[in-house]
Amino acid sequence: MKIRKLTYYLIIILFVALSCARTKNITTSRAYHNLTAHYNAFFNGREAFKQGNKKISNSIKDDFTNILPVFPISNQTAAKSAATEMQTALDKSAKVIKLHSITARPKRKGGNLSKKQKAFYNKTEYCNWIDDSWFLTGKSKLVNNDLYGAEEAFEYIIREYTNEEIMFDASIWLARTYNEMKKYGDSKIILDRVEGEKKFPKRLFKDLTLSYADLYIKQKKYEDAIPKLKTAITVTRKKKEKARYYFILAQLYQKSQQYSNASDAYTLVTKCNPPYEMIFNAQINRAICFDMGSGNADQIRKQLTKMLKDDKNIDYRDQIYYAIGNLYQKENKIDMALENYKLSASTSVSNSQQRALSFLSIADIYFVKQKYILSQNYYDSTMAFLDPKYSDYNAVEAKSKNLTELVKSLLTIQDEDSLQKIALMNEKDRNKFIDNLIQEVIKEEERKKQEEQQQQINSMLFQQNQQNQNLNPNASGKWYFYNPATLSFGMSEFKKKWGNRKLEDDWRRKNKAIINLTPTDENDTVSDLSSKPAITDPKKREFYLQNIPLTDSLLFVSNKKIEDAYFNSGETYLNKLKNLPMAIAQFETLNTRFPKTKYKLLSYYYLYKMNIELNNDAQANKYKNLILTEFPESNYAHILSNPNYLKELNEKKEKVNELYGLAYQEFTNKNYLNVFSYCKVADSLYSNNHIVAKFDLLKALSTGGTGDVNGLKNSLSDIITHYPGTEEKNTAENILAYVSKGDYSYLANKTSENNKTDSVPKNNEQNIVENKTEIVDELYKIDETDKQYFVILLDKNADIYRLKYNLFGYNIDYFSMFNFEISTGTWNERYQLIKVSPFSSKNDAVKYYKSVNKHKDVVFKLIDERQYQFFVISEKNIEALQTNKDIDRYQKFFTKKYLEK
Repeated sequence: MKIRKLTYYLIIILFVALSCARTKNITTSRAYHNLTAHYNAFFNGREAFKQGNKKISNSIKDDFTNILPVFPISNQTAAKSAATEMQTALDKSAKVIKLHSITARPKRKGGNLSKKQKAFYNKTEYCNWIDDSWFLTGKSKLVNNDLYGAEEAFEYIIREYTNEEIMFDASIWLARTYNEMKKYGDSKIILDRVEGEKKFPKRLFKDLTLSYADLYIKQKKYEDAIPKLKTAITVTRKKKEKARYYFILAQLYQKSQQYSNASDAYTLVTKCNPPYEMIFNAQINRAICFDMGSGNADQIRKQLTKMLKDDKNIDYRDQIYYAIGNLYQKENKIDMALENYKLSASTSVSNSQQRALSFLSIADIYFVKQKYILSQNYYDSTMAFLDPKYSDYNAVEAKSKNLTELVKSLLTIQDEDSLQKIALMNEKDRNKFIDNLIQEVIKEEERKKQEEQQQQINSMLFQQNQQNQNLNPNASGKWYFYNPATLSFGMSEFKKKWGNRKLEDDWRRKNKAIINLTPTDENDTVSDLSSKPAITDPKKREFYLQNIPLTDSLLFVSNKKIEDAYFNSGETYLNKLKNLPMAIAQFETLNTRFPKTKYKLLSYYYLYKMNIELNNDAQANKYKNLILTEFPESNYAHILSNPNYLKELNEKKEKVNELYGLAYQEFTNKNYLNVFSYCKVADSLYSNNHIVAKFDLLKALSTGGTGDVNGLKNSLSDIITHYPGTEEKNTAENILAYVSKGDYSYLANKTSENNKTDSVPKNNEQNIVENKTEIVDELYKIDETDKQYFVILLDKNADIYRLKYNLFGYNIDYFSMFNFEISTGTWNERYQLIKVSPFSSKNDAVKYYKSVNKHKDVVFKLIDERQYQFFVISEKNIEALQTNKDIDRYQKFFTKKYLEK
């Protein structure tokens, strides 16, 4: 009997199990999988998702200086806090899909089917919780910032559940996903489509309008977002949510300059009983939105002052002072506004963004006042704290960089003028002046010691900002050593270049005993070539004297710095700040102080263009006539006398290009006389054209094609000499190397002539190079006792004065104890010469070469790298090089004998 009952129960269990198989779509299997899917994996996944959202809501730290995100998950920092819960939701939803999906179709009943029955038999999924699990998967992936995964999940639901209501849920969430992906066009299409659907469920109306608002805010279409957000607020019941939406609405009004509406919306925020931080920011922003027409400025200011006294607001005082500053600025009480902005910055300890906004407001005020040195200091401080996500970050950064460029020039003029005035004093007066400075330093040190005993030590960065805030607006006229703007700017530039360095002698170098110009062997030392340590103690006279131009060479360098600074500041005023009157003043001063300035032509042209723009016809004609009189052959003169000059110039270039194409075609057809004809026409049309090197190479090859080997060699040598750093020079060098050894195969390859080169013995390129090296070694000799020079060969069209000025500055910075002489001259019709001497040995000269090579960005600043080459050479080898004229050959000798070990 017991065995029979047991058998009976086993049969029932087996029947139920078979009935619940996913491959068998019957009523019992559907009921089983719906039940277990819902109350097991799906329920746990949905609860994990809810807990994750709650965690996000509790951990989010809103930045009230920017428009709050409509959906908290847009704050990725907060969303990361729920990563564990979202992963649980993903695992559970995946489990439901894997274990409970029923895709097998049920057995059809006979007879006619109703519409409802047809829809049932046409379904692709028969477990009711699979679509919900896909939806949970998409939402969890969106929160986890797996945007493409979320997109796939929502698109799957829309595609597979077209006739189900969940398709609308997935559509809205897909639009939200597109908003995060910045696919705004796709988001708008989806939202418009579901909004127009007759079957769109009312329960999703709030989500739809919020998604629209989110879309428009991300696109910065604030006025379009306002009505959508207002509609969402009308159907929102929870006060916490409603307060957030009111705050966002107020921010949108504020961005749209609808300040009265913004003020009303901020008032509504406070009535929803949100957290205190939101209430506080609503009150502050309400003050910021103050409308001058309402006439209640004093009332708002009194309210803000009262808030300062509330202990709850100790951490918010920076924002309160900022709001008071805004209030004063709207009343055009700029001095009071500045005072409160500075108080805001000084009381801002933990709120970096507020500190940045306070600095920015100060910087903007000084910018409008054209106090550019002060303005630059505060823009510099702004950039130290400003969040890169700030809406106008790029504009602020650009203005800061432009002002840094300008201030560098202005301070150079100011500092060098001060130093020159000190240099003009007699020694007794100068020493007395310096001694007074030293006494000021000693007094300041004593004052700081007393101050440090009374105050807690703040962070270094905060102290620096405090110093910036206390800059004296009248500092622009002070002496170099008294000027805090100079010192602040100098500190900023120092840190950018060197980082934080300990204050000690020879701070610039790792090896404090000697100067190693470049990384060399540890045994490589220089006995005499040690740079004089920079004096860093401001209580010594030498600290001040080292910067004063007391010699003719230092005075020359000082004047060059001033000359360059006037021109550079003029260009910055003109091109970056668009301040034409200030630009005109700088260029006019430049020409007055430096009548022979190398910038004269360009400054005249700038002055002409600016006066035209300002309708100062008399001044414009003055500078036009100066250009035509003093620089009649310049491009600017041609442009002024011929309005079509640039057009004609381009037409000539096009014609030259066309002629080169024709000449090259004749070259490939071996019609060398025609090549010469086309080259001659190009030369007569535009003698110094932009592809003259290509024409000369084509002529050289054509000369070789006619059988004139000597003519070919001479032409190739000319190309090598005249066009350094070009592809044509390299090609000419390769061909000449072959031809010099009697190997015409390379030339044959270029000219397609094979019939005349078969009997010529051929050597490989390596042998040719080795033979050339032997010739080089025979031509130049190493003599350790011979005088050594550091030589720069500079293209004749390059600015030799600029390079000489750079070298002066470089030697002062790195070799101030050496009395190097810098001489200039002409090397040949192609090159100018700069020569640095004396050096006590070949090794010292090589170390100087390596140092210059390491600091090319300093020495050759503003000079095209294609326009110069440099090396070390002995006195005897200079004579040999001047006779031989083959610079590249000497460079090979120099590399092998001086640099290779």
